[in-house]
Amino acid sequence: MYTPPANPDIKRELKKQLLTLPARSFEFFAGEFLVYVGLEAVSVTRYIGDGGIDAQGNLVAGLFRIPVGVQVKRHKNNVHRSDIDKFIGALSGRFSQGMFMTTASYAPSALQKASTSIPHILTLNGDQIVSVMIEHRLGLKISSVHSQKLDIDPDYFATFEAMRGMLLGHVTEARQSYGIEASQFSTTTVDEQPLDLKPEDDLISLNALGYALRVDPNTVRRWVEHEKLHPDASQMVGERSIYYFRRDRIEQIRKSLGLENIPTSSDEWKQEFLDFAKSRNLSRSYKPVMVKAFFKLVDREGKVKIDDLVREFRDYYAQRLAAGEPLEQDASIMANPTEANDSAVKRLIIGNPLQRFLIKNFIEYFPEEGVLRIAPQLWQELHYYEVVDTLKSADEQISYYVSRHGKRRRASS
Repeated sequence: MYTPPANPDIKRELKKQLLTLPARSFEFFAGEFLVYVGLEAVSVTRYIGDGGIDAQGNLVAGLFRIPVGVQVKRHKNNVHRSDIDKFIGALSGRFSQGMFMTTASYAPSALQKASTSIPHILTLNGDQIVSVMIEHRLGLKISSVHSQKLDIDPDYFATFEAMRGMLLGHVTEARQSYGIEASQFSTTTVDEQPLDLKPEDDLISLNALGYALRVDPNTVRRWVEHEKLHPDASQMVGERSIYYFRRDRIEQIRKSLGLENIPTSSDEWKQEFLDFAKSRNLSRSYKPVMVKAFFKLVDREGKVKIDDLVREFRDYYAQRLAAGEPLEQDASIMANPTEANDSAVKRLIIGNPLQRFLIKNFIEYFPEEGVLRIAPQLWQELHYYEVVDTLKSADEQISYYVSRHGKRRRASS
């Protein structure tokens, strides 16, 4: 994984990609994007046909799950007060909260109406959408020319084009099965017509499923390849197999795989974090070393600068090496920590172990600010003695790792 820089060119390119997607393809992007903005139990009920969707889900607010109605619109011009008024009318009597998302921004009168209305409307603009994409590395890949830069990932956007073709094929087949000719149905193209979705047509990608399950997407892909998990649809995009899953299967999949439920209270969040931080399920020594570095640097707000974490992380390996107690061998860049540059160490930390904490929502990462923050619901509940116990456990994990891998090396020599 890679740390996205604060790059205005990348932001512009991402927004350009969203605006140039065909309307239906943008709707598929938007339906999947909702997984990443703090909504649970999302269902897309309608693709509008002009680059917008209607959806609903539960907004997580502390211990509460608040039902919200959602509208996403692809606009080049600002959303006006009249757009908000129409949305309020659609919400009334059904939802006490709404969420309006646009690729553009909002007129001042629209923002004022959204913030003072009943039901209350949460607003997300184009810049905020792009920031979420950068945070989760959606539509981005490392440049093939310069390893310190990011490029647009065309395969990511091609996925939504592929979904468009697949779903519209299903819709056409369904209409033909009822004996309705296209000319009888409408004078507009299928791509322009509103689609009322059935659950079997509301699909999300493998990556979005991983995020919803709080599991590394690479692990989900291995489950599919080993037939532990069966997708509901698949397509080839380039040379890569793309897998899709029904959105309404998320909880069923979670249970069938024996995965933990999402914590619903602060105590549950804290206990799951402590259990995860203390786990001895280690393929490398990176997790306990990062935990030690993080809690050494954390400030009163639960924040750590990523560059400071990189230095502390590398210094620990350098100190162990100098003392004749190396933690890693030649296959890892941390076998020779003094020769590893900041960018390489940062990529390693973000890819593993930090990514595992991010997936589980234990830590938040703000790449544009270069800041990590332990999730507020955790930081507010953690006691000093629990942090001390976690650091003690990190030392024990490191000793366990050295002992286990030392025995393996001696057995293989």
